[in-house]
Amino acid sequence: MYKYLDYLIYIVLIVIVLFLPYKGMYNSFKTFAVILFLLVLLRGQINIKNILNNKIIMALFGFILFTYLSLLWTEGDPSFVGECKANINRFKYYFLLIITIYSIPFTTKQIKSIFFIMALAPLYTIAIYYLNAMGITDVKAAISFNGEDRFLTHYLINNFFILYGAIYFGLVLVDNIIKKNYKIALLAVFATLVYFVSMFIDEHASARLMILVFFMSMLMVPLFYIKKKYLIVVMIVLLVSSVLFVKNSQNMQKGIKTFSTALSEDKYVGSWGHRLGYALVGMQIFQENPVFGRGISDVRERTMVFAKENPKYFIGERERHFHNEHINMLVQVGLVGYALFGLFIVLFLRLPLANTFLHRLKFIFVLSFLLIMFGEHYLSIGQTSSFFALFIALMLLYHKQELLEGETLTKRQDTYAIKSKS
Repeated sequence: MYKYLDYLIYIVLIVIVLFLPYKGMYNSFKTFAVILFLLVLLRGQINIKNILNNKIIMALFGFILFTYLSLLWTEGDPSFVGECKANINRFKYYFLLIITIYSIPFTTKQIKSIFFIMALAPLYTIAIYYLNAMGITDVKAAISFNGEDRFLTHYLINNFFILYGAIYFGLVLVDNIIKKNYKIALLAVFATLVYFVSMFIDEHASARLMILVFFMSMLMVPLFYIKKKYLIVVMIVLLVSSVLFVKNSQNMQKGIKTFSTALSEDKYVGSWGHRLGYALVGMQIFQENPVFGRGISDVRERTMVFAKENPKYFIGERERHFHNEHINMLVQVGLVGYALFGLFIVLFLRLPLANTFLHRLKFIFVLSFLLIMFGEHYLSIGQTSSFFALFIALMLLYHKQELLEGETLTKRQDTYAIKSKS
């Protein structure tokens, strides 16, 4: 019975992974998350003591609980208004998802396969981007949160999932070149290019932030592989390639120009310009309540008041937010809450994994996630926040199962040694 139950658990988790990047399918996320929990509960694998003893999980849950407790000292109406609900919902499934996945008795091989499937999940989006660029389709829903397309959401969300895939296959490429597995490396070259180009081939869904973060993540990769005597050369090649791309990309140059205008003329227009303006606004609001923050209920209300007093920082959009998750976090929960989040990140990055590929993926993706948080609220968006929780849970599960399989192998070797002596 357990064999078939484990297989069903694996299938449900794969469905969650494949549904996560798409708007219409994400609506079923709650249902499948509950089903997954009930199946694992039926399997009898949930061990609360093990979860409570895990410092990484406790650090994350401590940060989330502190975020919720900030309602107690909010200066605005602490009722469950739209902003408050959104801030609660972003972490709503963390407890259920992380506890459930951490309790699943998967093998390390199964867990590695899920990381691979996570990289394949945005293929529909990628196909649409290429078809749009060729004029075969015209799916404009990719640039709207409320578009008519039942699958694609805002392009910043779509490209987030593509970024993970590009990082994953970029690591596969370097890993197999080092191991001299050139056939796999050749396939990885193709996959990496397909994912990377898809981030800008459709002019309506091009995200400069994702492209920059991808280059920065690829600059990190050689640090794990290359000997010191070759490292400088490789880094220079990658850096020059990045600079040439930025210099010759009209989209990137447009962003740099608006950013420069904001700095030199105190004029905050365009995507990068108004992001800088919002960052300045956020830091000024943060200084009003720097220790514990102002809570998760009235940040937008305070921002709108600030907008009336300082209209030069704003370009007329109705959604008043900072486009910077780090600043948003500082404003909401202050230095104390941000320190709790930082503690979780440090503990998670220090998680030892014998599998070197996943160890590098853990580092590069988490650092990339922290980088893109400077440009958008990816910890506040349901789909991307849930993906982050899924990634964390799977890494923690892999570490646990890696230790268990190691202990099992050691016991078998000891038993074999004893029998051989006798």
